[in-house]
Amino acid sequence: MSISVNWDLDSIFEGGSQSKSLADFLSQLTTDLDTFEAAGVPDALTHATQPAWVDAIQTLFDLGARLNQASSFVGCLISQDVKDDKALQLMGQTEQLGAKLGAIWTKFQAAFAEQDDAAWTTLVTDTALNSVAFYLNKSRTLARQKMAPELETLANDLATDGYHAWGRLYDIVSGDKEVEFEGKPTSLGQLQSRFFDDPDREVRQSAFKLFEESWADLAKTCALALNFQAGFRLALYKHRDWQSVLHEPLLNNRFSADTLDTMWDVVDAKSGKLLDFFDAKAKLFGIDKLSWFDVYAPVGEVNQTFTYKDASDFVVDSINTFDTDIAAYCRMAIDNRWIESEDRSGKRAGAYCTSLPLTRESRIFMTYNGSYNGMLTLAHELGHGYHSWVMRDLPYGARRYTMSVAETASTFNEMVVRNASFDASQDDQERLSILATKLNDAASFLMNIRARFIFEQAFFDERAKKQLSVDELNDLMLSAQKTAYKDGLADYHPLFWASKLHFYITYAPFYNFPYTFGFLFSNGVYAQAMAEGPTFQKRYVALLRDTGSMDTEDLAQKHLGVDLTQPEFWETAVDRVLADVDDFVALANKLA
Repeated sequence: MSISVNWDLDSIFEGGSQSKSLADFLSQLTTDLDTFEAAGVPDALTHATQPAWVDAIQTLFDLGARLNQASSFVGCLISQDVKDDKALQLMGQTEQLGAKLGAIWTKFQAAFAEQDDAAWTTLVTDTALNSVAFYLNKSRTLARQKMAPELETLANDLATDGYHAWGRLYDIVSGDKEVEFEGKPTSLGQLQSRFFDDPDREVRQSAFKLFEESWADLAKTCALALNFQAGFRLALYKHRDWQSVLHEPLLNNRFSADTLDTMWDVVDAKSGKLLDFFDAKAKLFGIDKLSWFDVYAPVGEVNQTFTYKDASDFVVDSINTFDTDIAAYCRMAIDNRWIESEDRSGKRAGAYCTSLPLTRESRIFMTYNGSYNGMLTLAHELGHGYHSWVMRDLPYGARRYTMSVAETASTFNEMVVRNASFDASQDDQERLSILATKLNDAASFLMNIRARFIFEQAFFDERAKKQLSVDELNDLMLSAQKTAYKDGLADYHPLFWASKLHFYITYAPFYNFPYTFGFLFSNGVYAQAMAEGPTFQKRYVALLRDTGSMDTEDLAQKHLGVDLTQPEFWETAVDRVLADVDDFVALANKLA
């Protein structure tokens, strides 16, 4: 069977952005949302009103699944053609529907909090709702920690043109900036890729210098956005009586401050091992110490290129030697044209996997360029798809997992394929390159992400007292980077607080530590899988299925037998991540 490089969207809604079936679907969804909103919350929960509550909650989840189906499809349309104006209009329509559904959920969550405890317990143990009881209980607990519902509604309304607007301003300011590099107009994103990936150090250095200068020009505006976003959050938390800025992100990721502190303590204690990697890399470059723009620079060389079919086959075959069920899913997704991989103009950047809850499918978007990293991206996104696949028969309310565990299956897949690539490598240069990409990931998750977390904590501590200037923000970032990188670099990126989009994403506060958590959690899972062998498959699937209906510590205890509040699991995971350092150093010394 020939492998298509284009995905199949017509099986979802035929006709793309002009689809009549999509238009009818959205029209009916709009009507149903309006009808449901008008009906309001049922009367106080009693034995007599319980059926009405069950029906209303099931309708809420049904509306959410339908909106998710439409939003995912529209997102695919825009990704495959960023100039599809009709698709952009459809996105606006789905976003409006999402805001309306969100407001309805806010009212229901407030009503959850007001109901009698005994009556509530009876409700969520009803056979129709017991599989989504975890999500409902979490919603009720959160509502009890918030302000009165009318104040929460007001705050949400004000946030649209306040809190979230600062994020949109940042997107516009940073996205519109263009500079000239090597005689060509260049976006800041393109400039960043040059100082990350270019093998020529002089090119990396000049690109980074221009990058810093460009962000210095934007820094005052970025500082306003960051200060005012933080001010809004601090004021909101004060009125909710939330004592810590980590309260919300920890709730969102379903684990405790004890777990987070333990993870970072282990990372702090062990990440200095990466300085050996940095030193060996610097030696290959003929310098004493790496600069910020050297950390991810390529070393070694993977001479092979892979067609999309070759990459697909390698991914499936590699995973098949480890787990036949995951491999079978990957083959099905490839053969059923669930993947958009063509390298063409007009597509958006990046890669992702999106779920379609009504059809119980996924779609994967990427631009495959024939490279080794492109093959890893394919494996990674297929892992996300597999995660959704094993949960496909669960109720919609039991499929909503957090960012902290979202990378489990994707990173797992990537590790399997990366290790298979290393085993199949043909020379030392190729092996050096593969080891370097693995250790670059380690530097990202153990150092770069940690610097972001340290900065953001320090920033909120200071922002509670006053607004911070550009120079003060630079100083906080420089201090955070020196701490996280163990003072191991020749120079740093003090304007990283301005250049990194993640600090401005208002829908996910502290958009940093879940990355490190997910990376290490997946490595811990992989270590157990390697130790146990084929019998681990059933436990792995059970773990993935429970990600939407358990706190993360409970998930790890049930399926891995580990206590995430204690250092042992994290030590095993970090040691596994750093196990390649000595091999890289030995190979680099051999090739230097």
